Amino acid sequence: MMTRAFFVIGPAGSGKSRVAKELAKRVGGLYLDKDVVCNGFTGMLLESRGYDASERDGNDYYRDDLMPMEYRTLLGIGADNLALGTPVIFDAPFGAYFADDAFVENVRAEFSWPEDAEPVVVHVKVDGETVRTRLIARGLSRDAWKLEHWDEFWAKASGATCAWVGAKHVTVDNNADTESGESVADEVLAQLG
Repeated sequence: MMTRAFFVIGPAGSGKSRVAKELAKRVGGLYLDKDVVCNGFTGMLLESRGYDASERDGNDYYRDDLMPMEYRTLLGIGADNLALGTPVIFDAPFGAYFADDAFVENVRAEFSWPEDAEPVVVHVKVDGETVRTRLIARGLSRDAWKLEHWDEFWAKASGATCAWVGAKHVTVDNNADTESGESVADEVLAQLG
């Protein structure tokens, strides 16, 4: 019996969390949100170096030292649960790793995923105006840089392409402003068959 590992990806404000949470409900999986798992520690480490706790965009210390640790932590927890036969839903941007076509294959080997683990990349697509509206509405300090540098942020976010090999890819539109990701989660599962 295969155990799926869902990588739910998309820019900030795309609705990744709603979709990922609904997928976790549908498949009885472990929901892993990088922000929940790591933000407390990351914020303290940033402050210990004199940065604001939410200062990530454009911060070399975060990009080079902390972000890799965040992802390793997330992937390690996920691997332990895959080994137990529990589906895992990763809710994180993963954008820094899109250029590495072998990312999923490397993660699978490095974290000793079980042979029956099936990686699925869920591309959550949304238009720029919807993202901007959602970022403003949620009012998080970590989104301030994105909004202040909107053109730069959106050019990078909307141009990001993930073509990881060794995984199934599903693309869903999440422009509808719904309170849950139910219909989008249903669409993901329908595309997988």
